[in-house]
Amino acid sequence: MIARALAASAARHGVAIALRHVAERPWSSATFTGARLTLALDLDGGDPAGWLAALPEEDLPVPGHLVADLVVVAASADRATLEVLLLDG
Repeated sequence: MIARALAASAARHGVAIALRHVAERPWSSATFTGARLTLALDLDGGDPAGWLAALPEEDLPVPGHLVADLVVVAASADRATLEVLLLDG
């Protein structure tokens, strides 16, 4: 689900992504439930640094969920690791 939104966002910046690994763990607060995801991506083409810099502010449509937080925790010219807080909607 989040992979499609990320791929569409990357494509708008001329970047192709391939999902290498996803780790998911449940997350909840007093009012919300969801999951914290860690995603490892391969990046190709375009301007990956520009896309990654803009990504935390982008509105990513994920049906039935809300992207509450997105952080780029590591990045190089051809790889990135993201942490995403995805709330159930």
